[in-house]
Amino acid sequence: MKSFTSAVLLLAGLAAASPVQKQSPYEVTQFTASKTHNSGYCTFSFDVSTHGIAEPAHCTASADAGFSGATYLAMIYEGLGKCDNADVTWTFYQPSAVETAPPKDATLNVTINGVRGIYTIPGSDITASLNDPQNPFDNDVSYTGPKAFSITKFVKVEEQE
Repeated sequence: MKSFTSAVLLLAGLAAASPVQKQSPYEVTQFTASKTHNSGYCTFSFDVSTHGIAEPAHCTASADAGFSGATYLAMIYEGLGKCDNADVTWTFYQPSAVETAPPKDATLNVTINGVRGIYTIPGSDITASLNDPQNPFDNDVSYTGPKAFSITKFVKVEEQE
């Protein structure tokens, strides 16, 4: 239920947004996301830069995917992911387990100074590996796509009252 409520809040935030005409791409580098075996905890780390910020922001999060047998990465809701620049926030959402055929895409949203960049991570770039066939809870899940990419789809986030 907690995941459902968080997903609804994330989608509500997207509904309160309007398209942005011209925006410099957000350049993401050193992107990593993983869940280690025998644990539900996922870690995320990346750097992001754009014309609107002086120095690249370093962003991280650690969150529980729900249980050690999870075959997906944890949802990072607004405020859970941290960056060393207060003007940068981010969220991550993967809607279902990796082994779903075909795997569902994930979404990374990076907001800088009120402009949200939306990046779709193909489901094929997130892999789950069972380490021990005798233990269904011994899964590794990791992002295996490019470590650097550009975010080029943007919406302006409306101020909430």
